[in-house]
Amino acid sequence: MSGRTYRGLVLDPFQEEALTAIDHGKSVIVAAPTGTGKTLVADYLVDQVMTQGRRIIYTAPIKALSNQKYKDYKVLFGEEKVGILTGDVVLNSEAPLLIMTTEIFRNQVITNDPALNEVSYIIFDEIHWLNDEERGTVWEESIILAPPHMKMLGLSATIANGEQLVDWISEIRKEEVALIQEHERVVPLEYYYFSSDTGLVTYDKLWKYYRQRIKAASDPEEKLFSSTIHLDLIKAIQKKYLPTLYFVFSRKQCADKAIELSSRADYLKPQDKRKVEEAFYEHFGPETEWSASTRLLRRLAVKGISFHHAGLLPAQKTLVEELFLKRLIHVLYCTETFSVGINYPVRSVCFDSLNKFDGRNFRSLANHEFFQMSGRAGRRGIDERGYSFALVDLNYMEKSPPPRFNINRLEPLTSQFKLSFNTVLNLQATLTDEQIHTYFQKSFAAYSYLQTYGLLVEELAELEIKYTAPGEHICQHANTFGCPVKYLPKKKELERLRRAYRALGPRRQKRVYGREMARKIKVLQRQLTKAPEKCSPSKRSYCEEEIKERRKMQQRMAEIRKELKGLPDQDYFYREFQYKKNQLIQLGYIREEKLLPRGECARHIYVQELLVTELIFSGILEELDDDQLNGLLASIDFESRKNDVFQRLTVLDWAPIKEIVQFIQGICGPDAVRIDPRISGIVYSWSQGCTFEEAKKLSNLDEGDIISVIRRTIDLLRQMRDAVTDPALLQRLKHCMDKLDRDEAAVLGL
Repeated sequence: MSGRTYRGLVLDPFQEEALTAIDHGKSVIVAAPTGTGKTLVADYLVDQVMTQGRRIIYTAPIKALSNQKYKDYKVLFGEEKVGILTGDVVLNSEAPLLIMTTEIFRNQVITNDPALNEVSYIIFDEIHWLNDEERGTVWEESIILAPPHMKMLGLSATIANGEQLVDWISEIRKEEVALIQEHERVVPLEYYYFSSDTGLVTYDKLWKYYRQRIKAASDPEEKLFSSTIHLDLIKAIQKKYLPTLYFVFSRKQCADKAIELSSRADYLKPQDKRKVEEAFYEHFGPETEWSASTRLLRRLAVKGISFHHAGLLPAQKTLVEELFLKRLIHVLYCTETFSVGINYPVRSVCFDSLNKFDGRNFRSLANHEFFQMSGRAGRRGIDERGYSFALVDLNYMEKSPPPRFNINRLEPLTSQFKLSFNTVLNLQATLTDEQIHTYFQKSFAAYSYLQTYGLLVEELAELEIKYTAPGEHICQHANTFGCPVKYLPKKKELERLRRAYRALGPRRQKRVYGREMARKIKVLQRQLTKAPEKCSPSKRSYCEEEIKERRKMQQRMAEIRKELKGLPDQDYFYREFQYKKNQLIQLGYIREEKLLPRGECARHIYVQELLVTELIFSGILEELDDDQLNGLLASIDFESRKNDVFQRLTVLDWAPIKEIVQFIQGICGPDAVRIDPRISGIVYSWSQGCTFEEAKKLSNLDEGDIISVIRRTIDLLRQMRDAVTDPALLQRLKHCMDKLDRDEAAVLGL
């Protein structure tokens, strides 16, 4: 390798390979472990495109990452050259470099936004989110519909089936796509498990200790193992392995654990404490204006401890991240989202548990989740090694054993393609029926189906040939009662049945089960009338082996036939498209292959498009004041968490809205609409001008969740502005947005 450098950094071979592919004008997918320097490839591409006076889009899966990239690129290229679009935020949208969430890009490509004609490259950060059950469709649609003139750069953690992903993109886009894979980390990682009894040990040593202790136990009632808590793990690692990210799969636990640790530990020197204090005053002004949560964060941060989750206010998250980057936070309790994209490397990573709640069940972390989070450990140029520590309670070892993770067994990316009414309307508006058919055949789902189908059919054909071929060591009696292998076990069964039948006695022999037993005995006697010829032990063992192999073949052939039966056929999505299209015809959105006004409106709405469109056309909005309208829209785009509690506020008459909901559900099914009126009181009060402290008292939601609800309502208002043409309504929607976009809910620091 030539030892090529970029921005004073000597490139790793995979980075050099990726930059060369970009120089040759190729689309590129880079798959490498977290923390190996994929971002440098994106920076180089952005630099190149901007220098050539062209435009480029950078998409990220979550707003936090979009905001982070926006800040980073403003520093690199200057504020006037960078814009951001995240639905609720639109800044400098004409800039040559546009940062956006992947949803926004998908919305642009599906509506054939002419603004994309100028764009020469699209970067998909975290492209493995294609695998995300809720949002994977967004990536798939974006890749399928991205204009042919646009080249792609996809950045991903290690992908098990990278070749399949790249082959799919190459095939549907009719271009060569370079796959650059790196499997080695610059800073190697070591993985340990921890309990109070064992200290830091490997997986095998953990089980060895557990089994020895169980074996040596004399009293079955004796408590064999100490319980283990996060403080034990922090105590074990604090001398050598800080700073650490401590992953906890519960927001409340993040804060509680940070508070617990702060009562026992303090990691900052006086001069560092002063820096933390100054940062808080700089961010939040005089202390008299601080909220209780800001005071708590300061109390923890002056000891080098903090927590980070989606329930924090945006300004609080920003400050925690800044302090962390300045190495003023030594232990950060955080949720899983902290491992997505944002580059905050540490010496070690801790797991409070290796199980998480996925919205439906508690389950073990998947391989890719564990390695994505562990990948934050090990700082290039600082640490020789990174460390991953998992907390284990040996008392639950048998009942809930810790998973053994294997980097070589990463779960392959699979299509999560789902068809929304919005997609149906946009495809109907922009493509012919033949093109729509082709569109679905281009999906990763259809591509994977064809590949899987082909491989299974091939395997089945090979097995059938093998199965019908005469066995090398099998004689003509194989698999008949003329063969000792089959005869002898049946003979034993006959003898057992005879004994059992005799034991019944004359009276019970006449009952149903006795008569059934007698019938079985007769059948077996008939089958076993003639004893088999003798055959040598070696011949018999060959025969047994071959029969066993054939049974396996039989079983596998049955499995393959079942798998083939269960595969959705290639036209599955096209049929679903027709089904949903018929529902839209019934609703009055489509007639004679053309979109009617309702359909034209709904194709620009990406959240509950049917309900929002029906509300616009029903005349209900005109009967509401602006604050009621804001409250209503908040209830449309809100998904509550299990323990959310709200104060009851009568914001508006919900009866006509429920009628609309029932009308849509009557045609499209119960899942076509969701609405949660409980949240409306918070956004209604905020729209009326209440303070944030007053808004907080209306529910037990985290502060960050309240901000998120308000921002999502602003996003929905902006979608409605793009969807309607009535000047008075356009003006009104703008006014509604202004009423929400203020004080704590205004996006600051971008």
